[in-house]
Amino acid sequence: MSKLNKDILYLIFEKLQDDKEALPSCLLINKTWCEMIIPILWKNPWKYLKRNKEKILLNVIISHFSEESKNELKIKCIDISTQKPLFNYISFCKHLNLNVIQKLINTINERSKLKIIKKEILKLFINEDANFTHLYIPSLFDYQIHLIPGAKSCFSKIEYLNCSTNTNRNILTGLTNICNSIKELELIIKKDSYNYEITKLVEAQEDLIIINLNCNDNQFVETLNKLIKLLKFH
Repeated sequence: MSKLNKDILYLIFEKLQDDKEALPSCLLINKTWCEMIIPILWKNPWKYLKRNKEKILLNVIISHFSEESKNELKIKCIDISTQKPLFNYISFCKHLNLNVIQKLINTINERSKLKIIKKEILKLFINEDANFTHLYIPSLFDYQIHLIPGAKSCFSKIEYLNCSTNTNRNILTGLTNICNSIKELELIIKKDSYNYEITKLVEAQEDLIIINLNCNDNQFVETLNKLIKLLKFH
């Protein structure tokens, strides 16, 4: 009966996963509820992020750094003093939102630390044990995520990709070689910018059924029409 109750609770919590207020508020009910809700919340933690709470989330992420990483940072005069997390929150993550991660990193006051901490955070998310279904890449993002050890395992089952027409071509080439399971592509149109590696990425997909082209300027109609012709299924 206890197992049945947990199953029913889990179904209820899953139904509440789009409610940014209700589901987090259930965490404090008891230990059992907390253990069931945490994996659901951390499947896509970025959507629950509230304004002015960026540093809190950043600290939670940093608290997962290994002792080896912390020691390496200390050598570079970066002291990471955080408590060990109650859960391995990162292991539950299925949505890798590099847009939000970039914003979190930019909250760090000391600019000299940004590059080093960014590298460690990306290593934390991208590894052999991770398996993402959704990937969001910021405009002009150029960190070669496909070269991080474990990237092939991480991105081989991506079903949703959000990127822009000025996404770094090397990243797109890397993703083309890694994944062919994308079902939905969200493409942000940037004026006077189109990376033809996007076409190759599309052609490599076996199950792509939705392509959303997003643009806020009427001047881009011609560009959109061009993209529609280029993004063909073969």
